[in-house]
Amino acid sequence: MSAIDDVMRYVATNEIRWIDLQFFDIKGQMHRISVSNRKLEEASFGKGIHAADLDDIFGKSDQGELVLLPDPDTLARLPWEPATVRLICDVLTVNQERFLKDPRYVAERMETNLGAAGIKTGLIGTEVDCYVFDTATADKTTRSRGVGLLMDSREATWGPSPMSNDRGAYVATPYDSMYSARTQIAETMEDSFGMLVDGHHHGKCPTAQQTFQLSPRTTKSAADAVNTLKFITKNLATAVNASATFMPYPVEGERGNTLGISTSFWKTSENNIFYDGKEDYAQISQTGLYFIGGLLEHAEALSLFTSPTPNSYHRLAMENYKVGWSVQDKTALVHVPHAKKNIKEVKRVTYKGADPSANPYLAFGLVAAAGLDGIKNKIDPGDPVEKEGKKKRVAKDLPTNLYQAISALESDTKFIKGVVPAELLADYLDLKLRQHREAMKGVSGLELQKYFNV
Repeated sequence: MSAIDDVMRYVATNEIRWIDLQFFDIKGQMHRISVSNRKLEEASFGKGIHAADLDDIFGKSDQGELVLLPDPDTLARLPWEPATVRLICDVLTVNQERFLKDPRYVAERMETNLGAAGIKTGLIGTEVDCYVFDTATADKTTRSRGVGLLMDSREATWGPSPMSNDRGAYVATPYDSMYSARTQIAETMEDSFGMLVDGHHHGKCPTAQQTFQLSPRTTKSAADAVNTLKFITKNLATAVNASATFMPYPVEGERGNTLGISTSFWKTSENNIFYDGKEDYAQISQTGLYFIGGLLEHAEALSLFTSPTPNSYHRLAMENYKVGWSVQDKTALVHVPHAKKNIKEVKRVTYKGADPSANPYLAFGLVAAAGLDGIKNKIDPGDPVEKEGKKKRVAKDLPTNLYQAISALESDTKFIKGVVPAELLADYLDLKLRQHREAMKGVSGLELQKYFNV
């Protein structure tokens, strides 16, 4: 029985009345249209569902009218809406052609490119941070008057609560006051949405930061999982009048939210091409080293997709990554985990320069694209950063603001050709330039504090 048959049977036998059709814009923001179960037919999974005028999201399409194509593998019953199921959708034209500005299509194209390169499966595991504040109150009516957002948490270092703690990662209760909430999020991911969570813990930042480790999945499915985690976290937080944020740098002085992207390439189900048990350092293969070389070579341009907001560069300033790779040095941009030796299943390469404001369909697809370019062109990553006096790569720095990232991409586009459609890229660059200009016009609380009396 097919996945489509499973969906139709589930809807028919579980008193489902509403189908929540979810899709994503180029920023990665989720949108939804809920339709009656009467509109869902087997044919809907081939020709799509005309549910709304999508020009409001994507602008006027040169490809004609747009429809939503449900992905039957993403069926999930919303636990807080018992008569509703969700289906993540691709965006198509009425002629059943892929809409070129659908970010999910980028991840799909990358999977096709991997297959053409002889790679059967590319797996991406993720470590995702977020903050959950007890309250976040905004004064939106008088923005020009000054900064108008007050965040509070029972764990906040600026508060008198006994939960306050100056350390973050792995703290235990009572300082880890959100353990039950985090467990509920993880169990909802698994039980209601069928997406495995390998672990969770208090984040590295003291103010109620949460960290989730999601199991490895294929490129598009891994992006689905990150967006599902955001969807669940925000809904469950809202249900108890709390506020969850995946903003890269919401609390000044803390290190902020990261999105670790761990990749492995498999030629067969038994052959992880990043693993070489005979190599002394990290058991990383030559192919794995070339993958790292691609990540480092394209790190500046890649930042536009992995650190895509002006706020992202505040987080990068706190981290101050070295554009290199390592097993031991945690400040290296690329990390090769090696806690478990002689196990090919866990050999992977982790890119640390991303944050959760990224559109995961773009970020995951282009991390894979940069690494694949390194493999194709045999790009040498140099020696690990801790090996002083050894072979080094030409020193590079990550961009320090969004405009530098835009400029870096404009001079380094070859590795994304065949992955990002020109139509999507043009809109994305225009969006990023607007965001940079908006940020340049804003006045921060720090600026008011430092320069008010000049």
